[in-house]
Amino acid sequence: MQEELGDIEKEEGNEDIQILVPFDPAEINIKIVPRTVGQLVELLEDQQILIPKYQRLPNLWNERKKSRFIESLMLELPIPLFYFDEGDDKKWYVVDGLQRMSTLEHFMIGNGKLSNNREHLILNNLEFLTEFNGKSWSDLPRDIKRRINSNQVTINLIGKGTPDEVKYTIFSRINQGDVPLTPQEIRTALFQGYRVDFLESLVSHETSEGQLFHKVTAGSVKTRRQEDLDFVSRFVAFYLISFLEYEPDLDRFITTGTKKIPEESKKLESIKRDFCRSLNLSYTLFGIDAFRKRLNESDSRRPINKPMFEVLSVAFAKLDDETHAQILKRKSEFVKEFINFQGRNSRFWNAISTGTATKDSVLTRNREFDTFLKSFLDD
Repeated sequence: MQEELGDIEKEEGNEDIQILVPFDPAEINIKIVPRTVGQLVELLEDQQILIPKYQRLPNLWNERKKSRFIESLMLELPIPLFYFDEGDDKKWYVVDGLQRMSTLEHFMIGNGKLSNNREHLILNNLEFLTEFNGKSWSDLPRDIKRRINSNQVTINLIGKGTPDEVKYTIFSRINQGDVPLTPQEIRTALFQGYRVDFLESLVSHETSEGQLFHKVTAGSVKTRRQEDLDFVSRFVAFYLISFLEYEPDLDRFITTGTKKIPEESKKLESIKRDFCRSLNLSYTLFGIDAFRKRLNESDSRRPINKPMFEVLSVAFAKLDDETHAQILKRKSEFVKEFINFQGRNSRFWNAISTGTATKDSVLTRNREFDTFLKSFLDD
């Protein structure tokens, strides 16, 4: 049975892909920093510890889980270590421990402090210290507050200047929490600033580009776990780096591509313009069937296929306006031939269906589609 994330076909067969170009272990720079819970909360309140703007949504824990975490502190039980990334501004950005930091903020500072929403967590479903059910931070006796604040925590601080590719590998390796980060959420934690702002502009429901993206994908690509950012990050990576230069694994390749996003506004506008041209062509050709596999015209509608999105979105973005017009002039013929192409070209079909992140699959699907496109245009 095919598993889906929303209406997105799951990429399978990539579990055993090996990285062919590993990083230099000498570049790892992690410092162990001891702190207390009270000091952590103080740093959070002073905005010296920050949750990245586009980081995975905080407060994914329900109130029972949050309350049990606070109870662990009240009982002085050891808690898992935290990972922070030291930014160029010397502030610490949460990498691992977001739900615990969000819980401390919700209970001790007030949830949504920056938006002046001072709602505090009310403890409930405590297992041992049941007398504190229904209590907030301000209701606790002084000795219990002191006990919470004095809890020792261990922080692994990823030092400033550590290469981004190394950081990504570290983040991936330590990503063992109750609600693990997705690869895109890790990239978002890495590339705060203009790069993430640019990617966000391509999928935001408040921009024309984002509205177009969600229209072409028929609302199938969700925002909650940054799946939409993952799609456009994949587009940008293959737009900026030729598929001929692809080396596994895919997540590291997308990370490298994200790092290459230019800062100059003219270059960003050029990428944005080509992205929109590509989406408009895809929608005009396929409608809400865009980026979905189809073996024949009577096929039922399938989930969106990420490798198909990668291939078509980048290939169409690279075509000039004259070629777009040429394709649109023969729209019905193009759609029919592309469906037939999927049915008869097993190499392309396999490369978008399984083992999609291997070097051979990436090269094959892009080369085969390029050949199809050239043949159609030359006909």
